[in-house]
Amino acid sequence: MIIKIARKEMTELWRDGRFRWSGLIVFALLLVALAVGWKNYTTVKREHDTANAESRRTWEDQGKRNPHSAAHFGVYAFKPKTPLSLIDSGLDNYTGTNIWVEAHYQNPSRGRPVEDATALQRFGELTAAGVLLLLLPLLIVFLGFDIFAGERERGTLRQALSIGVKQSDFALGKLLGLLAALGILLVPATIAGVLALALATGNDLLLASLPRFTLLCLSYLLYFSAFAGIVVAVSALVATARLSLVILIGFWILSSLVVPRLANDLAERVYPEPSSEQFWAAIDKDLKEGVDGHNPANDRTKALEEKLIQQYGVAKREDLPINFNGIALNAGEEYASQVFDKHWSRVWHTYYSQQKVHQAFGVVAPFLPTRSLSMGFAGTDLAHYEDFTGAVEQYRRDFNRMLNMDFAENSKTKDGYNYFVDRELWERSPDFAYQQPNVTWALTNQIWNLLILAAWAFGAIAIGIYAAVRMRID
Repeated sequence: MIIKIARKEMTELWRDGRFRWSGLIVFALLLVALAVGWKNYTTVKREHDTANAESRRTWEDQGKRNPHSAAHFGVYAFKPKTPLSLIDSGLDNYTGTNIWVEAHYQNPSRGRPVEDATALQRFGELTAAGVLLLLLPLLIVFLGFDIFAGERERGTLRQALSIGVKQSDFALGKLLGLLAALGILLVPATIAGVLALALATGNDLLLASLPRFTLLCLSYLLYFSAFAGIVVAVSALVATARLSLVILIGFWILSSLVVPRLANDLAERVYPEPSSEQFWAAIDKDLKEGVDGHNPANDRTKALEEKLIQQYGVAKREDLPINFNGIALNAGEEYASQVFDKHWSRVWHTYYSQQKVHQAFGVVAPFLPTRSLSMGFAGTDLAHYEDFTGAVEQYRRDFNRMLNMDFAENSKTKDGYNYFVDRELWERSPDFAYQQPNVTWALTNQIWNLLILAAWAFGAIAIGIYAAVRMRID
């Protein structure tokens, strides 16, 4: 009986002009968003590949230079565009596309597309995630607001239940019919998404992306189920279809527009970020005075010199079998790493504290956990960005250590920087390569958002069915 009711509901929705026209518009927007995402992904990936090759060529063609001077010459580390970013670009436009790798400094990322965007682009770009997060729930509202209230007003609700159908079966059939009607849109859209991925990435990356894509689809399915359950509950409880529509649109506005903005403003107020001036001033202070404020740079250099003289059993620095300048530079890099770790960890703590505020607001707005899950499985969230910057920083430390130790161990002069190397060392130095974390890592980082969204979905469905069982018939 439940299947028959669901089939009848889906057929009636299909015959309804509201569904055909609104569904066609949303489906067209999804296709356009996927096409825009595909174009952006392929363009950015091509530009990154070209820029990375040019950066490597420039590095290898720099000519003869002191290794530490080469460390200042530096290279670029480019953030690979993740395949699923063509569905959800997430924070990519705000976090930057590359990091300048050089001696002494752990630089922030550069090349943020939002900085070059027009006023209209800053308002919001068209993405498949945006359509799914904002327009699909609104479509569910318009399709289901009168699912019970309308039948009650028309007087057909009592007739439908008079044949002996359980109200719980009737409600479940209506809910399944609503979701099945959405499936008419979502199944082709999912196929289009897979095709876009295949065209953009090729077979190997497509197979690697499928587990993330599956979890992405599951997240949106839970999101739509939550909205469908809420629609059923409200339509069952209120007296008229008009009132049902007003309440549901109000919930959509609160969940999708008001609460996310409120969460963002509160998070920034409670956990403010340090300004750029404050951040770099604090780092400069610690580099000069020490992490604890009691170990100045000059004292550290003197202590290192005494340690090496004792270690090699010589009388003075000039008698060392290695170039002290290279060792001192490497020690300075290692100490600077402690300073940067201290201050960057505070910044990351602030970001994640802000993120927890958003997560807490997800209890009252299913939009928030769904958005986090979408970015997380697409590889465009804060955790993936931190993982990329961590990989770049590890590369920077290894890169600079290699150059400084070559300076220390191979220099024939002990009086400064009159040691030069050529192309052989530049070609031997490693290039930066970044591998995106696996799907298990992404799921672990998003487990609480997934649990919150699942609670929304199953809770809303249960409440919707309960409300339908207890609803007034006439």
